[in-house]
Amino acid sequence: MPPPLRAFSPLPFRAGFWKGALTHTNLFPVYWGALGFVILIGDYVSGPSIQFPILYLIPVSLAAWYSGYGWGLAFAVTMPLIRLYFYGIFWPVSQTVFDASINAVIRILVLGGAAFLVSRTARQTQELARRVNMLEGILPVCSFCKKIRDQHGDWHSMEQFITEHSEAQFSHGFCPECGERHYGEFLKP
Repeated sequence: MPPPLRAFSPLPFRAGFWKGALTHTNLFPVYWGALGFVILIGDYVSGPSIQFPILYLIPVSLAAWYSGYGWGLAFAVTMPLIRLYFYGIFWPVSQTVFDASINAVIRILVLGGAAFLVSRTARQTQELARRVNMLEGILPVCSFCKKIRDQHGDWHSMEQFITEHSEAQFSHGFCPECGERHYGEFLKP
């Protein structure tokens, strides 16, 4: 059987490239840190009068989604503090240090709230995807013994397969017809 046809997509926009790049979860903080660094450089170059704090949401949200609330909160606190540092050291102060500090605290609170909401949504989405993928699709079942074949080609009893791939539990009993057929002489009064 020939491999399925795939639509042409130029590198680096091929889906496999990005999927491979985002599978190394221990590198996620490095990715978000590099993105946050680029945004902070742009913020520094634009100066104190042009502000793009909305761009801070990008690394904060990505960190909260893929790496959890702790990393999102770390970016939510660090980036406004670095901007406050720019006010104190590099830029001629157009506002008082108190005003710049209040703005930094407001940014930290807003970005921290966004990180919390994004991480919570990510957890709920992952749980929903896990529940949807438990038992979905066509299951290959033996027409005689009712065993189910898994993706590796191994055969499992229906009870074992469903217990391993869902939250369902089994208890065994027998229906009235099977009771009559197998235990008829014992069940008659």
